[in-house]
Amino acid sequence: MNPGEADTAARLAAWLAAHMERHRLTADEVAGELRVGAGLVRAWLSAAGRRAPVEAGEFDHLDTPVKLGAWLRARIADSGATVREIAESTEDVSLSTVYNWLKGEHLPPPPASDEPDRFDQLLSNPALGLTTPQRVQLDEVRRRLTGTSLSVEPAAPWESRALPAANRAFTGRRLALRRLDRLLNEHARGAGVLALITGIGGVGKTALAVQWARSAQVRATLPDGCLYLDLNGYSAAAPVDPVTARLRLLYQSGADPRRLPPDPEAQAALYQRMLTGRRLLLMLDNAHSEPQVRPLLPTEPGCLTVVTSRSRLPGLDVTSSGLTRLDLDVLTEAEAAALLRELLGRLATKHTPDEEVRALAEQCGRLPLALQIAAANYLTHHHPQRRTLAEYTAELASDRLGELAVGPSDPITAMTPTLDHSHRRLSADAQRAYRLLGLHRAPDFSAAWAASVVAEPRDRTLALLRELVQANLLAVDRRGRYAFHDLLREHAAALAHRFEDEAERHAAIGRGLDHWRRSGAAATMAAEPGRDPIDLGPALPGVAPESFGDYDSAAQWIADELEGVLAAAAHAGEAGFDDYVWQLAWCSSNPLGQRGEWNRQIELGRLALEAAQRTGNTEAIARSHRYLAHPAILGGRLDEAREHLRLALDLHRADGDPAGQAAVHHSLSYIEEHLGDYAAALGHSEAALAIDRERGFRGGQARALNEIGWLLAHLDRVEEALAPCLEALAIFEELGDRGKAAHVADSLGYLRHRLGDRAGALADYGRALEEFRTLERPFESAGTLDRIGDVHADAGDAGAAEAAWREALGLYEDLGHANADALRAKLRDTGADV
Repeated sequence: MNPGEADTAARLAAWLAAHMERHRLTADEVAGELRVGAGLVRAWLSAAGRRAPVEAGEFDHLDTPVKLGAWLRARIADSGATVREIAESTEDVSLSTVYNWLKGEHLPPPPASDEPDRFDQLLSNPALGLTTPQRVQLDEVRRRLTGTSLSVEPAAPWESRALPAANRAFTGRRLALRRLDRLLNEHARGAGVLALITGIGGVGKTALAVQWARSAQVRATLPDGCLYLDLNGYSAAAPVDPVTARLRLLYQSGADPRRLPPDPEAQAALYQRMLTGRRLLLMLDNAHSEPQVRPLLPTEPGCLTVVTSRSRLPGLDVTSSGLTRLDLDVLTEAEAAALLRELLGRLATKHTPDEEVRALAEQCGRLPLALQIAAANYLTHHHPQRRTLAEYTAELASDRLGELAVGPSDPITAMTPTLDHSHRRLSADAQRAYRLLGLHRAPDFSAAWAASVVAEPRDRTLALLRELVQANLLAVDRRGRYAFHDLLREHAAALAHRFEDEAERHAAIGRGLDHWRRSGAAATMAAEPGRDPIDLGPALPGVAPESFGDYDSAAQWIADELEGVLAAAAHAGEAGFDDYVWQLAWCSSNPLGQRGEWNRQIELGRLALEAAQRTGNTEAIARSHRYLAHPAILGGRLDEAREHLRLALDLHRADGDPAGQAAVHHSLSYIEEHLGDYAAALGHSEAALAIDRERGFRGGQARALNEIGWLLAHLDRVEEALAPCLEALAIFEELGDRGKAAHVADSLGYLRHRLGDRAGALADYGRALEEFRTLERPFESAGTLDRIGDVHADAGDAGAAEAAWREALGLYEDLGHANADALRAKLRDTGADV
């Protein structure tokens, strides 16, 4: 490195060290952001004579031996050495001892003398690259974990008598804590700061605020102490009114109650004078509304204010400058599992697999309050040696809200009363909407669907949804789609059973299902206008289905709502709407097939068949057999598919249903084609064409014509094949059915290749492939790519052929389809590596 480069490296190292210190970043975190090893970050700093900055809280998160061991394991990995190499290069330390420490076991207390012990020797190993201050801090971590800490609280008092104690099991929330630290730094530079922490009940808003408030950095920056007040926004007691809240804060600050002015305006002036010139933390916990909070906010920037609420308090965005929002979500998977292990202790989790801990965390919705309740119940009522965590999790799953309660005498330690407070603070119409929407199981939903469920106009429904979002009882994403947290959905459904009678619950479920089937049918016909429509009869009262004017809006609806429609199909069968199941399957089976999700097609077909058999509706039974035949054909289970189609054809004939008979002939043609009997396949396609011509259904005619052209080509009657395919293309283009027109373009590509027109073949295949990709149909794309490869191979362009076949192979492999084997054979025949 020349002098100029060394100087630049030193300046960059200085900037990096300052940046890390200012933002409380560790080398591990910087490495994660830059996607390099932590050892490389330390090397950058040390090469220029700098050290990674050490701060007082660098190792505060190592609050259990397991966490300390995990940190050491990561440090060893960053060093580039193995655990064995570290043990062998550390005096008096065996490999088994190091492994015990990495597991969080047998951590020795510090030595009584000044002589270093084996743990000190490990920390001093040069390969770990620890600085002296870091080793001192890690020694203090060890002392804290072994109960021999030498640190003492600072002598200077910090007034915070009303502030709750910190939760000793507090885990995670590192990003939120760092964001609060940054706000504290801004405040220290003179900025007025108002932090609003929001989230659903039980997500840990107060725990986060208290944990941060009790940090050394807050005490140092805000030396005049902390005023804390629970505003009872969501509790059994009524919310504290602003006048009473102000008086309580005045009493906390030392005001003499006998000398307070009786006039509320004079009290407000005294309150602001009391805050002026003081550098303190004002924490307004569990706020209910903006009017409750505004009179309590300081007018001068000396105080830093933290407000927690289940409501988003949107009005504060308008009236309060310097507002910063922290919207708390549930814990991450890792944080939730770590919190559970901390709460349960080593005895309960020592031999418990990680997946069992994660499963319990998921059953608790990764909500801190639910995790704490579940851990307390498990330790109180189940001995770890007699009942495994997996058994307790299964028991919890049967009645989550009922089981997530420590005892009947303490509603604070139960999820249902906690969530009841949020429901109680809603308007009457929003309460009803919350309950009725919770009866459904869609992963997310639109405002249009919600309007049908609650049987209200769209504008009114949007207002109710906004109220639920502001109360953090619903989440809304950037697309404007709404979603429940799992526990909130169960809570809403339980409330519906308490407040709504059976008829109203049944009607609300029916309205949601009816909206999906009607909107789904409309979207299907807009996206695939060549299909046979189905008759759904009159809409239920209150249902306002959606309509679609073009392919794009219909396709977007299908993409957004498919999971909801699938959930609705299962729900319909359970809720007594058996006739809806096959109709919901009609809307969703094709999109599943186009995505290559054939196993889900089978599940859907079975649901439809079971529901249809319960009703005895022969049309529904026949259609359900057809739904099951399609994935069986694609999966190569042709005998199974043929049996489903035989049963369907018998029922359609008995019902005198020509449309159903034509549909079966189309599928039977596909089976015979797979078997290589093109003449038999042609017979079925011609039978379907005759039926659809007689009934005047042009979509069916075009489908049969395309099949006939394709099959004629395979029967070496290529000259005859072009006319029916061109006729099919004209019909589909007139109907606006893009997907089926792309199928015809693929057929034309095959015909032109057979006729020796390679350029024409590639042009037709190219049009088909472009449309299949646009429509996101991987199976059809793979087939067209396979045939494009054939054209290139026939032209002697081995490179282009291999590229097309490899792309097709990748799609088939992603789909798990057996056609991948044939493509691998093609590639091997060309000498390509597969």
